[in-house]
Amino acid sequence: MSRLLLLLSCLIALLALTACLQQSPAQEITIGFWNVQNLLDEFDDPLLPYDEKFSPSSVQERLGKDAEVIRSLNADIIGLAEVENASILKRLVSGYLSKNGYDYYALLEGDDPRGIDCAIISRFPFLARSVDIPDLPRDLLVARFASNGTPFYVVVCHWKSRRDGNNEDVRFSCAKASATCVKEIITSYEGRTVPVVLVGDFNDTPQNQSLKYLEQQGLTNTMLSIPEDARWTIGYFNRDENNMDLDCFDQILINASARQGDILRWKSTKVHRPNFMINDRRAFNGVKIPLPIDDYNERIGYSDHFPVVATFELVQP
Repeated sequence: MSRLLLLLSCLIALLALTACLQQSPAQEITIGFWNVQNLLDEFDDPLLPYDEKFSPSSVQERLGKDAEVIRSLNADIIGLAEVENASILKRLVSGYLSKNGYDYYALLEGDDPRGIDCAIISRFPFLARSVDIPDLPRDLLVARFASNGTPFYVVVCHWKSRRDGNNEDVRFSCAKASATCVKEIITSYEGRTVPVVLVGDFNDTPQNQSLKYLEQQGLTNTMLSIPEDARWTIGYFNRDENNMDLDCFDQILINASARQGDILRWKSTKVHRPNFMINDRRAFNGVKIPLPIDDYNERIGYSDHFPVVATFELVQP
């Protein structure tokens, strides 16, 4: 249904098959995710029926703010959502993040009518492919890394939103496709079980059926290690109840081999809320909530989502 635009040279692709991450035993590696909210360019794409374009100055401001957040997150591997195309991803990484080591990056070109795609940036080489999700124009981005030739995977997803109806059935379809990818497709390709880290904007919380299903399939939701009142990543004003709903939509899940395996050993997960992202002037029912500064009217914000990041121990085999 879609194709993957890899921004990797032939040399990098060959290296990715055999390269080891240059780490000494028991070093740490961080894997994060962030929905950047509308990293769109200034050009009109006739192939996108709902394409939005911004002024060149607005695009430059957004790129600068996205880079500011990514630098503060400082993760080694970061999955991204809502990036329009490979060109603007390259502008972000090669320009605004050129001194931060993200030499490897890829974008999944899907069929979303707004052109909001999944992407990944990394300090280490990888190979990537797409895995189809039925009933969703955004496929899974599957990235294969290796440490001393021993593989591990990072899978990036952006499930169906709750707009235009709850769409719970579509997100459950996303859950089944994600579980199949982790448990069957990757395992079949490698001929054995290997560490897999699933990151993304699931548009469901850990308490919803779709995420419960992933747990039933053997995945550990690392967000549950964070106290419930502190794990939220996005706020939504519920007009019907006159209340601000704080939801944990952005999550990091791991299979057993990434929890306590021979290569990756999960240590901790957190929601990243740098002070500069927080709108400290917003209050609801007299209570200030540290919401992120997002787009509003003519204002270019950081995002309506906070990033999440997990720390792993990377062990040489």
